Amino acid sequence: MNPAHETLLAIQDRDRRVLDLQKSLDRLPTDRERAKNKLEDDEAAVADLREKATANEIATKNLELDIQTRQDSIAKLKTQQFETRKNEEFRAMGSEIERYAAEVEELEDKELVLMEELESLKSDLGAARKALTDTQSLIDEELTSLDERETEAAKRITQLEEETFALKSKLDEDLVDTYERIFRSKGDFAVVEIRAGVCNGCHMKITPDNIHKAKSSTDIVLCINCGRIVYVLG
Repeated sequence: MNPAHETLLAIQDRDRRVLDLQKSLDRLPTDRERAKNKLEDDEAAVADLREKATANEIATKNLELDIQTRQDSIAKLKTQQFETRKNEEFRAMGSEIERYAAEVEELEDKELVLMEELESLKSDLGAARKALTDTQSLIDEELTSLDERETEAAKRITQLEEETFALKSKLDEDLVDTYERIFRSKGDFAVVEIRAGVCNGCHMKITPDNIHKAKSSTDIVLCINCGRIVYVLG
């Protein structure tokens, strides 16, 4: 391995770390969206219970109005009953009073059921709101962690790129261009070792002549199969 190989390997190491960091940055929008989506179920539960509680309260108020209307009717009929002197009208009003009283009792039973349901709904709503608050706290922590990860990754990328620039300045421009072209093309490794006569990039056998050149030449040798820069340790 000649000094150029060592420098290229150092550059490649940094380039690969930059790729990994960039992939992490690229995932951040998805990670943030996934974190926010965790709230949806809790938000839906709170909204559903709030809607049911509101509907219950409206139904209760309507029952109260119906009860009050019948109680007013009973009071009015009792006054009329007290004023009338006709037995037939008195009995008719008495029947109406009984009917309204029975309806009031039935409505009050319904109101009691609604009140009990409302207490249960309020309890469930309180629990749902607490769950939402707890989830929101976890999401806030996760989003903060993602923001910190983004800042740190961007900072590290800048550092690695500065190191890479300094390393490339030590090499011939044509060699740097060759390396960059291969690295972009392969997307993984541009510089690989020959092990047991096999290119560690494409895992294909390399001719003895190329192996000899990679061992002895100060020039850069490319794998005849995949085109990567190859070297031999030792």
